[in-house]
Amino acid sequence: MYQIRGKIIRLETININSPKGDFVKMLITIEKVGSKFKDVNQFEVFGEENITVIESSQKLQEGQIVNIDFYISSNEFKGKFYTTLKVKELRIENSFVEQTDQTPF
Repeated sequence: MYQIRGKIIRLETININSPKGDFVKMLITIEKVGSKFKDVNQFEVFGEENITVIESSQKLQEGQIVNIDFYISSNEFKGKFYTTLKVKELRIENSFVEQTDQTPF
């Protein structure tokens, strides 16, 4: 299991209709805090049940600083590998929401 700390820059919920059934997944895009480079990662929360747990226990917003425990998963499809970062646990660092970088003066 891996850990990362970052600021949420985008939240997205996607409904997927496939021959195997309908699925829901949430994509959480964060920018790593404390990095010299602009490290942006997208994490996946798969399944309506898991999304409900995260949304009901924590009100996620863009700009929040979060700590994420995650797994790296890879799947092979037609000779290519696709890598996914799957959220195991997500914690809001405090109720701080970063606004803008502009100063009031």
